[in-house]
Amino acid sequence: MKTIQYRDATVEDFKAVVDLFASNLDLKVFTSVKNEEIHYQLATIFTANDFFNGNFIKIAEFKGLVCGVLIGSTSKTFDKALTFERETIINKATARLQMSAPGRTLLSEMNTRKKQAKGGNDHNCDSELLLFCVDKNYRRNHIGSTLMQAFENYLTEKGSQGYFLYTDTQCSFQYYENNGYQRIHSRPNRFNSKIEHYTYIKTLVTQ
Repeated sequence: MKTIQYRDATVEDFKAVVDLFASNLDLKVFTSVKNEEIHYQLATIFTANDFFNGNFIKIAEFKGLVCGVLIGSTSKTFDKALTFERETIINKATARLQMSAPGRTLLSEMNTRKKQAKGGNDHNCDSELLLFCVDKNYRRNHIGSTLMQAFENYLTEKGSQGYFLYTDTQCSFQYYENNGYQRIHSRPNRFNSKIEHYTYIKTLVTQ
C-alpha cells in the first residue's frame, strides 16, 4: 500500500485537479459531444466553480502528485477554503468552446441543463459534496474513505446535520449504498439511456 499524504488545497493545485477530473470521471454524461479537448474545458469550468464555492478542499498526493480530491460546501460557515478568482478561467474556457461547433453545442447543452436545474431540492441538507475524485491508478489505498472521513469530521465540527451529493452509474455509487447514504432521487441520462443519475443524502450525528 502506498504512503499517501493529505493536505488542504492551494490555488496552485487547480490545474492538477482539472487534469484528475478530466482523466478519471466520465464527462460524456454531461454532453452529447465526444471530444476530449471539449471535455477538458468542461472540467475546467466545473472545477473553477467548485474551487470558488468550496468551504472544504482536501488533496491526496503521492510523491508530490495529486491523486485524489474532495471539495465540499456548507451553509454553516461563510469561510471559503480558498480565495479563488474563477471569472477569468471560466471566460477563457468559454471563449475556447465558442470557437468550434462542438464547443458551441456543449455551451447550449449546459444552458439547457441550468434551466432544468432551477427549482426546489427534495432534501433539506445544509451541505453538499461538490467533487470527489480518486486517480484510478491509486485506488485500493483507502484514499476515498480517508477524504470522506475528513469532510464529515469538518462538517460535524461546523454543526452540519447532513449533506447531499450527485452521482451516476458510471461512478462507484455502490460505496454510497453500503455506507449509510440514502438514495432519494434517480433519473435517466439525457444522452445515454443506460446511465442513471442519483441523488444521495447522508445524515450526520452531531455531538
